[in-house]
Amino acid sequence: MRHSTAAVGILTAALLLTACGGNQDKPKAKPTTPPSDKFLGAIVDHPVHSWDDSGPTQKELLAYPPKWCAALKDGHSVDYLFDPTQGRLYPIGVDWGTEKSDANEVLAMAVEAYCPTYRGRVLQELRKGGDY
Repeated sequence: MRHSTAAVGILTAALLLTACGGNQDKPKAKPTTPPSDKFLGAIVDHPVHSWDDSGPTQKELLAYPPKWCAALKDGHSVDYLFDPTQGRLYPIGVDWGTEKSDANEVLAMAVEAYCPTYRGRVLQELRKGGDY
């Protein structure tokens, strides 16, 4: 009995030391990528050809996603977002424009990066309208 009690004590001590030491080696959480970086990265990976000659600045472009997400959160449709008399959030500037197919892609990339909760709904609306 004496040997088995000692063995249990040693095993318990070894497990406690392992458990305590193991906490020091926990992997650290990966830093999260900001939505703006995800969005701009997606634009780089899938160039918007409407902007080949003249396109938005990053500042102009990055102004759209939060507004799109807010409108989607309020229950508005993609048609509403891009309507010139309602949402007035079609990606267009004084010196640049965006073809509709490109605008749909940009919206999808923005939603993926900024408000992925609405991704399914946006893609469904775009596909239903034959726009995606």
